[in-house]
Amino acid sequence: MTETAATASTGAKRPVILCVDDEPSILSALRRLFRAHGFAVLAAESGQAGLDLLETEPIDLVISDMRMPHMDGVVFLEHVRQRKPDILRLLLTGYADLASITGAINRGEIYRYIAKPWDDHDIILTVQDALDRSALIQEKKRLEALVAAQNEELRILNASLELKVQERTAELKQANVESGQRRDESQLPHPDQDVYRRD
Repeated sequence: MTETAATASTGAKRPVILCVDDEPSILSALRRLFRAHGFAVLAAESGQAGLDLLETEPIDLVISDMRMPHMDGVVFLEHVRQRKPDILRLLLTGYADLASITGAINRGEIYRYIAKPWDDHDIILTVQDALDRSALIQEKKRLEALVAAQNEELRILNASLELKVQERTAELKQANVESGQRRDESQLPHPDQDVYRRD
């Protein structure tokens, strides 16, 4: 049973973090840390394995190492952004090359980078901040969609009311025309009445 299936059976929705690193010891350390704080963790030892999980699992946050063989973290996070733009992305790096980090942040639209070795407290705060931000973004999108749907309903209702007003106005005009005709007819002499009769 996968970790996400286990959470589904308990009914509690835990945030799912995908950790991608080619070093098993780093993945184990991240898994232990995040699970201890109530997160569900999926692990992949390559960018391609991470992309495969991305297609099959509900993921809330991705943390990737920067330097990996075959597909580095920057390229991997670019693919994540293209496939699932709503998932926030964090970059884990043991290198202090500011130009590379800046390029990675710009190319993959990375939310934050985390330096190795990390401080457990700091990484948990960073992850929680990212998940809170992601939740706010999702709620904003939900509310915008709701407002758009309500605006469309109002537009349709207004159009319907306008049509009813036009129909009612046309009915009233027709009734006025018919009423005027009856009034005119009532003022005409009766055919049996001699209009020219003089006493």
